[in-house]
Amino acid sequence: MKIVIVNSFFPPWRGGAETYVYNLAMNLSHRGHQVVVFCSNPPLEIGSRRINGLRIERLQISGRVYGTPIMLDLFLRLLSEPADVLHANFPSPYIAFMTAVVAKIRGLPAILTWHNDLPPVTRTAGAIVTFHDRIVLPVYLQCYEKVIATSDHYACISRNLRRVLSKVVVIGNGVDTKRFNTGVTGSRIRAKFNLNRSKVVLFVGALTEWHRYKGLDVLIEAFSMLNQQKSIRLLVVGDGVLKQEYQRLVTSMGIENSVIFAGNVPDLELPEYYACSDILALPSKDSSEGFGLTLLEANATGKPVVGSSVGGVPSVIRDGYNGVLVSPNNPRALANKLFELLNGDPGRLVEMGKNGRALAENLDWTIVAKDTEDLYESLFSN
Repeated sequence: MKIVIVNSFFPPWRGGAETYVYNLAMNLSHRGHQVVVFCSNPPLEIGSRRINGLRIERLQISGRVYGTPIMLDLFLRLLSEPADVLHANFPSPYIAFMTAVVAKIRGLPAILTWHNDLPPVTRTAGAIVTFHDRIVLPVYLQCYEKVIATSDHYACISRNLRRVLSKVVVIGNGVDTKRFNTGVTGSRIRAKFNLNRSKVVLFVGALTEWHRYKGLDVLIEAFSMLNQQKSIRLLVVGDGVLKQEYQRLVTSMGIENSVIFAGNVPDLELPEYYACSDILALPSKDSSEGFGLTLLEANATGKPVVGSSVGGVPSVIRDGYNGVLVSPNNPRALANKLFELLNGDPGRLVEMGKNGRALAENLDWTIVAKDTEDLYESLFSN
């Protein structure tokens, strides 16, 4: 099968959708399909590249709208690229629209993976989101045979997905359980940041305006309430324009000696950061959090997780099984839960970590890719 996947960016660009596209495309290629990915060029040069049989077409960005890269070459390139199926990724309205138009013109089946609703990060952005959701989205969504939701919970709460539930298929996000595994040691990272005598709460995420909903500020405020526990440290992995804002928040709360900003780390080292932690925290603020891939990566490494009961997170965290859920935007509730877990029965953390590993094994990328392949083939059989 000739499969064309379209996304705003592709690794080494960091993000949940980029991780999804990379792993899905690579696993579909390993299953014998011809896969090509169209994306914008940053952070690499424009042009065609191959990675282990996978072809990546990086196109020039001509501008941005609502943070979405606009690639003027995309339309013509999709029109001429041999394909049996087109697979676009949202939240890029531009990519979803262009792919839908090309699918309609060429008479090709098209799939859209809905990672999350558009986040209204500002008042102006909120107006744009409302216009898109009410006016533009219904026009191009009808061109897609199926819409993949990465969690059943998000499929039910998304105001946009509820409109097209007859088209929605739930195929969970995936994780590489060979790369993220319980045999990884975090000793090198603990030594690097002098954490050998500390309990470590880990946060992994982009520190950008578009990812403000991840709730790092909520976690920092909650952590300030734990500051009397000198043996607890907060390790932040990720970078972006909001880093200085978060650092000022840490300083204003007098906890700069307990919070470590590690910046971006190489992908190969990321499993070690999960392994060095005691708990991963993802205190997302709203339903912009469609899944929470870091939760699954931490679980695959045998670590329990704490997340907000928003978006698709309740589909990933089974409260009390592989982690715990807390109410969103509630630093006190988050602080109390972290205190309870870190100062309670160590066996409880170990048990939740084991359960998390079992859950992650059922969402390995090999399984997710096979489920997606089955969805493609169902379009042809119909």
